[in-house]
Amino acid sequence: MNLTLVRHAYLPEYTLGRLYVGDRVLATIERPWIPNPAGPGGTPRESCVPDGAYTVRPHTSERYPHVYAIENPALGVYYQPGDVPAGQPWGRTAILIHIGNRVRDVIGCIAIGLTHGVLDGELAVLSSARALDMLRQQLGHSRHTLTIRATAGTSEVAAA
Repeated sequence: MNLTLVRHAYLPEYTLGRLYVGDRVLATIERPWIPNPAGPGGTPRESCVPDGAYTVRPHTSERYPHVYAIENPALGVYYQPGDVPAGQPWGRTAILIHIGNRVRDVIGCIAIGLTHGVLDGELAVLSSARALDMLRQQLGHSRHTLTIRATAGTSEVAAA
């Protein structure tokens, strides 16, 4: 399945978007775009990943069971730390699509919800667990593709 994440707000505090998965549309919140002077991929643990095409693969860990990871080595995004070429001074790893509501709930990952809204005075995605359940129903345990792009007319900070 081909997924598309259309980012409509690249702001200093966060990046907002909509994830299109089949006939579903989910809300997303990510860290702001912060370039990495050492190489592509954005600043680890502080930035969203760059726009582009990614492979989506099932991922499970103790902290994040049954979620999804994205990767594209050409954009500096690798699945696991051991996948970064030895001696390479840049590279992002373990970029997940997972449950979260606020930008502080993600460290370079993508949090999904059913809608955007406000939670305790902060911009957030809402009903995140339900959104992840919907994503699991659509994607199952297979690999897929994800295209991340800006909405037409959006000032894309990542291109600056």
